[in-house]
Amino acid sequence: MKTLLSCLILAVLTASVASAADSASPASPARAKGPTSKIFLAETKGETQIQNGDKIYTAQQATAFDAPGTIIQTKAKSHDALVYSNGTGLFVDESTRVEISRFTQAPFAPDPNNTLGSSHEPSVSHSNIALSYGAIGICTNQLISGSSMLYTTPFAAITIRGGKVAIESTPDGTIVDLLEGDITVRAGEKDIGGQVLRAGERAIIRPPAINGQSPQITIQPMTREEMAVADRRVEMACNARRSVTFGIIQRKAEEGLRSGEEAGTAANGADAAGDNEAAGAAASDQQIVAQPTVPANPPNNIVISPDRLPGT
Repeated sequence: MKTLLSCLILAVLTASVASAADSASPASPARAKGPTSKIFLAETKGETQIQNGDKIYTAQQATAFDAPGTIIQTKAKSHDALVYSNGTGLFVDESTRVEISRFTQAPFAPDPNNTLGSSHEPSVSHSNIALSYGAIGICTNQLISGSSMLYTTPFAAITIRGGKVAIESTPDGTIVDLLEGDITVRAGEKDIGGQVLRAGERAIIRPPAINGQSPQITIQPMTREEMAVADRRVEMACNARRSVTFGIIQRKAEEGLRSGEEAGTAANGADAAGDNEAAGAAASDQQIVAQPTVPANPPNNIVISPDRLPGT
């Protein structure tokens, strides 16, 4: 009987000590959350529809959107040039549909000069982009180790590790032109290894002749005419990159704490503490802002045509 009573007392004391230790230990810090990635519309011509969730926008130059889930659809005789907040330029040719299935970024580096003015990404990023039909040009900066960039079409998957690439998707297949950089092209889900392209090469992926088989991939040198078309699309993407930089806004710790306290007041007990921590972490997250660039030395020899002068 004494032995049983001693065991019970020992168990109660052990539980009390553990409880006191848990209450004294500091709460584990919330993991830093990456900012919501953005996409900036540097140039638009003709008619384009941009959809994000339930919202549909008419494309307007020098506007920015949340990138994840955005669908860009150009009409005939229209095109757009955009820039992702990781520094990648994207040209969307006429009659094209692009869906940004995934685009995430880690928190930006604390260096305030680490913007898209540099040749490197501001932070690690992961993107999955689907080209349903049409043609695009891609111009990247130097991707940070750990970043990933995947473009898919109905017949191919293109892993881009940096460079200048043009992709065209039609019902007859997919064409991938590499002007510069390092990419791997895979045809179908069964093509695990894929084909590595060299600069100046074109990959043609055709649909399978028989249902159930894998698409066929052919690698060949680009002709001068093919290179000129690809270069036009890529150059538009590269020009867009130079039209904008991205900075960050990070709320002060006091503001994050104040927001957390307000959230905690609205709840009770343990739920209040959880909301308090979550709100404080959310308030400390970075926000990406687009900053259109202005030429350092604008031309001062502006000539006005006489037919535009008043009274003429």
